[in-house]
Amino acid sequence: MTKTFRGKFGVAIATLGLLSTAIAGTAGASATLNGDLNFTASDGAAALTPAIGGSTFDFPFFSQAIQTFETQAANVSGANAPTQIPSYGAVGSTAGKKGVIAETYAVGASDVPMGTVSNGVNLDSSLLTGADAAHTLNSYVQIPVVLGGEAMMYNLPMLTKYKTPVTLSSALIADIYDGKVTKWNDAKICQLNPTIAIIKKNKKHRVISRKCALPNLSITPVFRSDGSGTSYIFSDYLHTTQGANYKTPGGTEVYPNTTFNQGQLPANAIGGYGNPGVASDVTSKTGTIGYVEYAYVLIAKATGSSVSSALVINAKGQRVAISPTSVATDAAAFSATPPKEGSDGTVSSFSIVNGTTSGSYPIAGYSWAIVRQDWNGLGTNGSVSASLNAEKMVAKFLDWSVQTKGGQQVAKANGYVPLPSYVTSLAEQQIASMTYNKASLGLS
Repeated sequence: MTKTFRGKFGVAIATLGLLSTAIAGTAGASATLNGDLNFTASDGAAALTPAIGGSTFDFPFFSQAIQTFETQAANVSGANAPTQIPSYGAVGSTAGKKGVIAETYAVGASDVPMGTVSNGVNLDSSLLTGADAAHTLNSYVQIPVVLGGEAMMYNLPMLTKYKTPVTLSSALIADIYDGKVTKWNDAKICQLNPTIAIIKKNKKHRVISRKCALPNLSITPVFRSDGSGTSYIFSDYLHTTQGANYKTPGGTEVYPNTTFNQGQLPANAIGGYGNPGVASDVTSKTGTIGYVEYAYVLIAKATGSSVSSALVINAKGQRVAISPTSVATDAAAFSATPPKEGSDGTVSSFSIVNGTTSGSYPIAGYSWAIVRQDWNGLGTNGSVSASLNAEKMVAKFLDWSVQTKGGQQVAKANGYVPLPSYVTSLAEQQIASMTYNKASLGLS
């Protein structure tokens, strides 16, 4: 099923207009400012092939951003511009971290920064090896690249005639993934969705009976079968809102794992590889529900699927639909405590789930590009010789990616939210800290 969904991916992008010439042609005027796209013959950029991969949360962004970056750079620098950056490898956040550490990726993408410690557990303890883990972590730069929300995508085509999508609370979502609520017409779901009902009226048009119209159908939860930052954000939300109520039958709290703990799931649950796998499983089976980055909802709808996204009750008790606006509102609730990197290389304050602002969609998060800070002496790094030119080209791509007039236009076109200015500033600081043989790359 995953192959079928991915096979439609390119068609969906074209349908949504994400290959727009408006995006591809806007770079020239500001090319010498942040997001510099000037390349000279001595840069050798046209021959460089840095491999980039990781988070499937980021796949819709990076798959288009690479193409747009090359197009805009060619508009500015002609034949000297990069032309050979490979397609993004959508392998999952954990694999993205492993890839950048193993140097098979020049850039690894993850929705959970490397070195994250949750509840006293280092999520990357098996990845960051060596006696001095902090020094190992300090060998990398971590750059926020996209901001997005996770939709609770479900497949109940028999409900499309009703005016509103299904509403879910965090307690219900936890109960579904804990295997406590197993039917769509469970009384708890019906109670939360009084408008999805079969209503009978008398001759005076007064309501004489109301029956829940949610189907007597088993709920099939779909989860990520691979190490996943998307799973982390989802579990972070449930941990934040439900805490001790979200546990395995044996009493072990699922959070903070990035590999979804299957112990509490009902027997009919399905594991999908990556966001595309989860989206494919939901679109292909009635009664399913799964958590996916919002872009995959847009892709599914562009391919003709009848899937929907649940309204989720936020911290204010409001029923909120996922959208770029509601995700941006959620992120804004954390503006006083923006993400930051400590002296040990650990990124903190990156969780933005369950914002308390009115209109917030509560399942949201940033995703991060992870890159070696100094490439001198690496040999081969992500399919390219770890030269000064290769590092500068990757740094320019990342710098362009986080700019409002650069890659964030691609992000916006794909259903993400452009990075807040204070997060862009953090990203620029991180990129500026990249060195070659301890000397600045001199980006403009």
